[in-house]
Amino acid sequence: MVSSKAKSHCQCAVCCQPFFSEQCIEFIPTNTHSVQASIVATQKVQGYDGVMQGGLITTLHDSAMLHCLFNLDITAMTASLEVRFHQSIPIGQTLCVQARWVKSKRRLHWLNSEIWCNGVLRSSASSRFMSLCDG
Repeated sequence: MVSSKAKSHCQCAVCCQPFFSEQCIEFIPTNTHSVQASIVATQKVQGYDGVMQGGLITTLHDSAMLHCLFNLDITAMTASLEVRFHQSIPIGQTLCVQARWVKSKRRLHWLNSEIWCNGVLRSSASSRFMSLCDG
């Protein structure tokens, strides 16, 4: 089952078009509170030779956490995002991107995200998202 997207999100340049790799990212729910996707990053997202650019790594975390909220039928926008870069992320290798919901309080939602390659944690992130008001 693929997580549903908000109708207002279906034109997203990051996750609704081939942005990081040759195909659109497909986030799959792994349980009620988490999603994951596998991608092979192409040279389109290269920074230094052979590695993914840091701002685009941040974008990948943001997209994963948003889709985790979509899986919970929550439509929200990023309020804050903190990213840690543990090791460089190589171009041309399979990446596993995971995001999980931590908690919600009123309109705020806390999430975590990780990017793995070859069994090694390459980057992690934590965020707060704010639910959009209806109407």
